[in-house]
Amino acid sequence: MSTHHIATLLPPMWGHTVGYLHLSVQLLGADPTLVMSIVQHQVLVSQMEKELAGCTYDSSRLRIIGVGMPPDSGVAFDLDAYEAIFRELVMGWMQIIPELAQGSAEWPKPRTIHFDFTCGGHVIDPTKSILGPDIKTVLWYCSNAAALFVMVNECDFTAIFDKIMGDETLRAGRAPEQIQLEICSAFNGTDKLTGQIVHIPGLPDTYDYERVTLAAGPPITGWPILTSGQQLGKRVDGYIAASGSYLEPMGIPQIRKHYMEHNQTLFAVGPQTHPKYFEANATQEQITDPEIAGFLDKHSKNSVLYISFGSLFFPVATPKHVEALVETLLTLEPAFPFIFALGSSWSQAAISSSLIERVNSSGKGLICTSWVQQRAILQHDAVGWFLTHGGFNSITEAMTLGMPMIIWPVAAEQPGNALSFSSEPNPVAIELLQIRTGAQVGPSLRFGDSVNITGTVEDAVAEFKAVFAEARGAKGKMLRENAERLRNTVQMGRTNESAEEIKRLAAF
Repeated sequence: MSTHHIATLLPPMWGHTVGYLHLSVQLLGADPTLVMSIVQHQVLVSQMEKELAGCTYDSSRLRIIGVGMPPDSGVAFDLDAYEAIFRELVMGWMQIIPELAQGSAEWPKPRTIHFDFTCGGHVIDPTKSILGPDIKTVLWYCSNAAALFVMVNECDFTAIFDKIMGDETLRAGRAPEQIQLEICSAFNGTDKLTGQIVHIPGLPDTYDYERVTLAAGPPITGWPILTSGQQLGKRVDGYIAASGSYLEPMGIPQIRKHYMEHNQTLFAVGPQTHPKYFEANATQEQITDPEIAGFLDKHSKNSVLYISFGSLFFPVATPKHVEALVETLLTLEPAFPFIFALGSSWSQAAISSSLIERVNSSGKGLICTSWVQQRAILQHDAVGWFLTHGGFNSITEAMTLGMPMIIWPVAAEQPGNALSFSSEPNPVAIELLQIRTGAQVGPSLRFGDSVNITGTVEDAVAEFKAVFAEARGAKGKMLRENAERLRNTVQMGRTNESAEEIKRLAAF
């Protein structure tokens, strides 16, 4: 039987990468004739290798090809270097593809290419010109299918931009960059929030301004990523979503039908993280940081709140709200002990050193300024709640551990994720609403007149207190029970529906 080779282009973004690594392990297990090559920037290769070292798979059939400047070159791995690192990644891919096209006995010419949403649009056409017209192409999106559809298929930002630029009345004297920023900010098919009703497959309807927080600040770098991802979506033969119909019973069939009408295939492979977290009685991962371990070990079961905005996002547009969150936790009675992980240098975390020092000397909380073992922390018996930005990697880790969430959506697909996991009939999360950058421009389709979103710090503080009380009351108990049921659902879905989808993808 001939060897089947899949080559993959991943961005130096951990949330986009870690799930695909575990998908790769499953693909190799599903097809013994498969080999895989993952091209990634050098800055993330060692972290990828460390993650894979804890997995059981045939390592001779998976290789990571690092491109760009190595981590010890003196180039900072931070937000300022974002564009340069992506440029090196794309250039490295184009240098690798001719070599892959030559093939060998062990690594034949690839039959299928997997492109991450963030970087594939720049290279899909030259890649196909080198590998030939028969190459299959698939878009990897590290979130659920509803978010995939919204980010890739709902709007065509390039077409909207071209229409405005071609009509001076619509352009209204604005610079092209300003128009791009406003299109990204509105995220509704126009360059302004209009109050139109947004229909997301499988989710409750909202007004357009209800799913935009802008808490990450203006989406300055969003335009090239979003437009290239949308162009990629028009060209690929299929899509990979980290979900299944057991999570999106209405959305998956609708989105699959939409893609079939465009001669494209949806592979709903399920949530992706380390396989041990799908086990019913997973062994507690050891926390190697003694300060974190010591803090957690002195608290009772489900009593600690873990806070993280992921490796990339941080609500930099609302720093006063973040400070107010910390101050509220410091003064709350009874105390709600917490660990706040500020994330990587990409996150632009903005908390004053004086506040960090005050928290860490209070005994009530711990603010960590370096990378932490998030999964191990969430797995600790003392941790009972996860306050998250709603990125799907974090949500996946919460789901697999039966952890209820408080979601502070920052940007991108996160408001949709917050809507999904906080909605009836079986919510597992509470969505924070008063953390928007300003007052909601109209009523709420979801809540009617019962919620008045002002975006003020004062109303955010009142919401924090109310939500923390709910979390430790009857509503919190209900959400925890729902989260445990969802955990069981995800475990069963992984061994049934998701396993079949992965077999289909391996053979594609």
